[in-house]
Amino acid sequence: MSSKTPDLPLHDVFGLTPQTAGRVLRTLLRICQEGIAVTGPDARIEMVNPAFTAITGYTADEVLGQPMNILKSDRHDEAFYNAMWRRLGETGHWEGEIWNRRKNGEAYPEWLTIASIHNDNGAVINYLGVFSDLTGLKRSQDIIHQHTYQDSLTSLPNRHLFLDRLSVALRQTLTEGTALAVICLDLDRFKLINDSLGHVAGDVILSEVGARLATLMRQADTLSRFSGDAFSMLLADLRDPEDAAHVAGRVLTSLAAPFTVHDQEVYISASLGITIAPTDGTIPAQLLQNAEMAMYRAKEAGRNNFHFFTEDLGNRVLGRLRMENDLRKALAKSEFVLHYQPKVNLTTGQVTGMEALVRWVSPSGRMVPPVEFIPLAEETGLILPLGEWILEEACRATRRLNASRLNPLKVAVNFSPRQLEQPGLTAKVLEILARTGLPSSQLEVEITESVFLSGFETAKTILTALSEQGISVALDDFGTGYSSLTYLKRLPISTLKIDKSFIDGLPDDRDDAAIVSSVISIAANLGLEIVAEGVESLVQLDFLRARNCCGGFQGYLFSKPLPELEFAALLERGACWTVEMMRP
Repeated sequence: MSSKTPDLPLHDVFGLTPQTAGRVLRTLLRICQEGIAVTGPDARIEMVNPAFTAITGYTADEVLGQPMNILKSDRHDEAFYNAMWRRLGETGHWEGEIWNRRKNGEAYPEWLTIASIHNDNGAVINYLGVFSDLTGLKRSQDIIHQHTYQDSLTSLPNRHLFLDRLSVALRQTLTEGTALAVICLDLDRFKLINDSLGHVAGDVILSEVGARLATLMRQADTLSRFSGDAFSMLLADLRDPEDAAHVAGRVLTSLAAPFTVHDQEVYISASLGITIAPTDGTIPAQLLQNAEMAMYRAKEAGRNNFHFFTEDLGNRVLGRLRMENDLRKALAKSEFVLHYQPKVNLTTGQVTGMEALVRWVSPSGRMVPPVEFIPLAEETGLILPLGEWILEEACRATRRLNASRLNPLKVAVNFSPRQLEQPGLTAKVLEILARTGLPSSQLEVEITESVFLSGFETAKTILTALSEQGISVALDDFGTGYSSLTYLKRLPISTLKIDKSFIDGLPDDRDDAAIVSSVISIAANLGLEIVAEGVESLVQLDFLRARNCCGGFQGYLFSKPLPELEFAALLERGACWTVEMMRP
């Protein structure tokens, strides 16, 4: 710094006397619209001008001697300030946009310029800061942005902003391998409303439509009014195209309620077209065109509905929606029945219990197997009312079957992961036991390893509470999922069930034989019962008997799952057999 030409005094620069130069400087500081602050080398304030007070709200007396960070807004991290001071130290100058805070607590944006002042030896003796308030400029920018990207009637994003967000969402979709949906919505026969009630009434309805639809959107989604009575929706990060169909269905339901205009009720409907990216395209204009084409097909099909651009996809999704709707009706109309799979003791040949298995008898008389509807019931949450019905019906049937038995049977009921997440599940189970009169010792809860994937500790707490009430716990399909001996050590499990997929290969498949033998050995060492599922041949049974499968077996070798009355008839016949009786 010492090599630089020394700064000339102000009066020498302008050809003024020192006294006149001082007056000029004081006047300049007073009339300047930018805030000015001078600090010492320690960044403590030594002087401010009136504009500083006008912008920040602090008087000179309140800030003199205070560090400059009295204005700090906490909107910038330490890295920001470190970079600012590093630049200032290297060049003697820094300028940029920064957020500070007024005395009243309001954060505001400003454009700040800082220069360091040095003495003849090059040492920093002062810092000079000059700043202007950007609040008005930002507000003007916001107004311009609003006019550019916002619909003036509904305050929703307009076509320009929608396309911008769609482009961003598409890039994210292609990068992350997810999916998104674009829904095009057009109100049905809206021109008649404008012609009969007037455009003012039409605007009222359009505003209300926008408000209703907005409540259906997630934070990541975008609802836009494109023009007239046309709206578009962007649904980001879809798990399944069915999610878009659910939203479309909720839209139709939301619009079905009447609109009140001038004390008059008006009913409207809408036609919706749905397209999925990247399946149907990856270009915004292409997706919008696809959605519009699907929307016009919805109008041609009778209006007040939705249509997918890809017909095969639409058929699959609509098929699932029909299945879901049928499931809801089936619950209301009691179309479900329980069948019971006997559990047989290998040593005594006695039926010691049974597993309750749900079946759906459709109105056509078809017996719908669980594999077709249980996964959908899980996804939609219908498994909760269905599971409660299964538990209560199984408890009632078991109470009836045990009414005249000296050795009561134990019924096993499958609990899904969704059921175990229910608040108050233990109390609900105990309430059902009390209502049906079944002792807790005659109920066994069957779970699979999948219940632990969403929360081991939650499952442990619930299963422990059930066990403490005398309800036993069986781990079903052991070995097919994420088997861990931790489950056997930390959970109140009393029974292991070997999955049918391992039994099928006995005794010839060496891997299946080794797995089954190991599981039986583990159960014996831990004092657990072991039950083999899906036993269909005598050679399989011989293999299990040779390895002392103490808990017994289930399978078609003895009996398929039976309705309650047929199961009761089986018990009345004695339900006792030996292997020798079944050999040819």
